[in-house]
Amino acid sequence: MFDGSTDMRVIIHGAGAIGGVVGGHLALAGTKVIMIGRCGHVNNIREQGLKLTTPCGTYILKLPAVTTPDQVDFGPKDVVFLCVKSQDTEQALRDLRAVVTDVPIFCFQNGVRNEEIASKFFPVVYGVAVRVRSIFLTDGEVTAGNDPPGSLVMARYPASSDATVESVAAELRRAGFLVLVSSDMMACKWGKLLMNLSNAFDAITDVDDKNSPIIKAARLEAERILAQAGIRWMSTKELAMKWPELGMPARKSLILKERNSTWQSLARGKATVETEFLNGEIVRVANLIGCHAPINEALEHITQQMAAKHELPGKYTPYELCRLLKLN
Repeated sequence: MFDGSTDMRVIIHGAGAIGGVVGGHLALAGTKVIMIGRCGHVNNIREQGLKLTTPCGTYILKLPAVTTPDQVDFGPKDVVFLCVKSQDTEQALRDLRAVVTDVPIFCFQNGVRNEEIASKFFPVVYGVAVRVRSIFLTDGEVTAGNDPPGSLVMARYPASSDATVESVAAELRRAGFLVLVSSDMMACKWGKLLMNLSNAFDAITDVDDKNSPIIKAARLEAERILAQAGIRWMSTKELAMKWPELGMPARKSLILKERNSTWQSLARGKATVETEFLNGEIVRVANLIGCHAPINEALEHITQQMAAKHELPGKYTPYELCRLLKLN
């Protein structure tokens, strides 16, 4: 069990876009970090270091990197940042549980079910609502779009604080992140999920249009269902009123052709995408209360089929997708 020491070591389980940027900034600030990732990515990190590009410069970080948790010698100063995609959460936790039973788990993930799943495997779980501009398309390389690198709202799941979360928050602030420890963490994660409903549109059409009527329709459908289910969510605007620091502009930014995590997964030829835990989460809630979510159900289905067939972003134009969804 984590002993509360300030000399902590962070195990990044899932060293992709979020894991790479968070772990890279922690390492720059002097925190001990171990990366767990896929073979090609890990091999590049071992041989050449992790290349972290930020608005403040490009860094080559010599970090220990492994492909499985059983290659880590866990100790009382360790915490795990779970940064895998939501569809990979359960297997990642099973692999962890096979070698360690009492390490604190911090879920740095999209979606709202990871903390619940993690609680079945580990006694102490924390949720983190993540807002970080990050890109991972090439093994061994990640990019952070902003300085500060991002904002994080965290709590011990489901809605409390303790010494461990405060210690981790302090470490992340030292690495440059904006961090709020708040009982509103899950409401923030639901708010982030509503924003992430656009991921499917972006991936299906290869068009980055935040004002698309398809995105608006998917969010309106979701908001109606969450309201009927009595689920509270917090918008970025509402959070910024509570946490003014969040609304401040970045000190520096990179101009990026920035695409979301679902688009990046398809572009990298991955066989799965996390829309089951985004648009699919709205479908799940709708089913629980006896409703339907046809728009989000269709967006989830199309992206899952694209991933299974290893199709690249851009299968349909926005017009074609509108017709498929019967929104014309």
